Amino acid sequence: MTVDEALSAYPDALRPALRGCLTGELPVASALTRLLIQAESSRALTRLLDTLDAAIVADEIAVRRRLQALRQMHAEHPAAWGTIQGVLGEVRHEAAAGDEAQAVEAFARAFDRAAGVSPEASVALHSLGDAGRLEQATAEVVRRMAEWSLLGPDRTVLDFGCGIGRFAVAISGRVRRVIGLDISARMVAAARRRCAGLANVEIRRTSGRDLAGIADGSIDTILAADSFPYLVLAGPALVRRHVEEAARVLGPGGHLLILNHSYRGDEAADRRELADLAADTGFRLRRAGTRPFALWDGLAFHLVKDR
Repeated sequence: MTVDEALSAYPDALRPALRGCLTGELPVASALTRLLIQAESSRALTRLLDTLDAAIVADEIAVRRRLQALRQMHAEHPAAWGTIQGVLGEVRHEAAAGDEAQAVEAFARAFDRAAGVSPEASVALHSLGDAGRLEQATAEVVRRMAEWSLLGPDRTVLDFGCGIGRFAVAISGRVRRVIGLDISARMVAAARRRCAGLANVEIRRTSGRDLAGIADGSIDTILAADSFPYLVLAGPALVRRHVEEAARVLGPGGHLLILNHSYRGDEAADRRELADLAADTGFRLRRAGTRPFALWDGLAFHLVKDR
């Protein structure tokens, strides 16, 4: 029985994540996150995975191993369904309805509330609310940044949408200075607590409208992890302004690393949009929507400032 045949009896909403996991196209944590978003309950998902396990034939060893990994991760995180549903209940994408200023303010309030549900899941649903998983996924991103020469003892990094400060802490020992920006007062407070004692880290609350307060040419690398999707939801003018602002604050040869440009599910549109914005604002698109991570399915867009 093929994977598609085994999945044919399952709900359409769950099938893509199941297929992605069983074929190895999706990291287990990402697949589980998508399933928990769609499932009626944690128990319902357990029953579904039990049924699927019985449908996989014994000689499909690789498929069975991936399914067992999925089942084990689900069993190890019994509260994950409630955590993810709680965060999503606060950060509703329809909050972007209205004008740009209203959208930004709505998201700021939403992330204040989401941080109260789960600090870890509020910045990365794929953490499942598990601090250890969040640390592992963060470390993997930082390793890629180091491999791509985005870090170094002489570098100043701007962490745009810094959330609870997970990246600021992880890269602080690898760079000269880190500036973290976020629109959520509650996340800024959490990031400041997390980064207390790190002399080279500064956390600021930002308006979400621009990069005001960051000097021209003062930044070597900008990291924007899961922050651009909310700019996209707030409108194309805000996206363009932030890419233009990135070009302003970066020095020549500076790097803008966007991890997930949108949540609209159209990778081709994301690539086209960022290619056009890069050409208009003096960037060269070095990585156009690659998937370089084993623990997370985030799309990486790496822009380099040419002038």
